[in-house]
Amino acid sequence: MFKYRITVFTPTFNRAYIIGKLYISLCQQSFKHFEWLVVDDGSEDNTDEMFHKWGEEANFAIRYYKTQNGGKHRAINKGLDLAEGEIFFTV
Repeated sequence: MFKYRITVFTPTFNRAYIIGKLYISLCQQSFKHFEWLVVDDGSEDNTDEMFHKWGEEANFAIRYYKTQNGGKHRAINKGLDLAEGEIFFTV
């Protein structure tokens, strides 16, 4: 029924300066049956470039969606609609 055991969800807006730390942490996990679902709420920094690169090299699923800025609540609702994990965990 679910594609992944866990959806690690991150709503983001202009966090390119710090989101790499979360990426490194997720890369170091021994459990890999998860997806990292990111809804970018209209960032104006290089967040999308970072996710394009990570999507090619990561050893786990990364799903990145960029939307027009609408607020964190809209990003979370979008994430809930898109999640493919049995457990939804926001980081």
